[in-house]
Amino acid sequence: MGRIDNESGVQHSPEGSGMASRPRESVTVCLMRHAKSDWGHAMLSDHDRPLNERGRRDAPRMARWLAQRGYLPDLILGSTANRVRQTIEGLLSVWTHQPLVLTSSSLYLASPTTIREHLLCDAILPDGHRPRVAMLVAHNPGIEELTSQWLDTPTRMPTAAVAIFQCEPFQPEDLAGPRPRRFLALGLPKEISLDEESTGSGSDRNRPLDSRGERPGSRGGRSS
Repeated sequence: MGRIDNESGVQHSPEGSGMASRPRESVTVCLMRHAKSDWGHAMLSDHDRPLNERGRRDAPRMARWLAQRGYLPDLILGSTANRVRQTIEGLLSVWTHQPLVLTSSSLYLASPTTIREHLLCDAILPDGHRPRVAMLVAHNPGIEELTSQWLDTPTRMPTAAVAIFQCEPFQPEDLAGPRPRRFLALGLPKEISLDEESTGSGSDRNRPLDSRGERPGSRGGRSS
């Protein structure tokens, strides 16, 4: 029997047991740390803390950065923490493309091993195929540790950072989970802010982007 996502109730069948057959392809994996959270609510648990103003600004900024580079996910996996949910909402607010979103409580403060397990077991579309691009939004230290492992060097992942890898085709028998083939990009909100804020007029920047990173109805094509 396939794995049942704790919150969504979606059953995922392992590859080779009922999945739609097609050649296994590499998967682009986007590892994202949630955006900046608010520590000003003493009565809230860590799990329930929301984003602060900076976090609400950075999540859409990273969504534009991903769209402009052609890394829009077909599927997003995330923890159930409020700050992760709000980060995902901030991403979705920018895109006309709407990926499948699955959340699980076991991704809350998850270790690198748990993150890899979720990518292997849960990154499956309803038609049984693997996504072309899969995103996982979770927490440090797990996200930072896995990024550092895949880059083979200590790598800092501040809030809202996104590390993008092309991974080998996911093999269900590989208990170690996805294996990176190539590092593609690292996006840090503070480093892209000036470039992103200078793209287009204020009203144009707030228009949703489609799966090609373009604004529907615009004549200028892809945003730079």
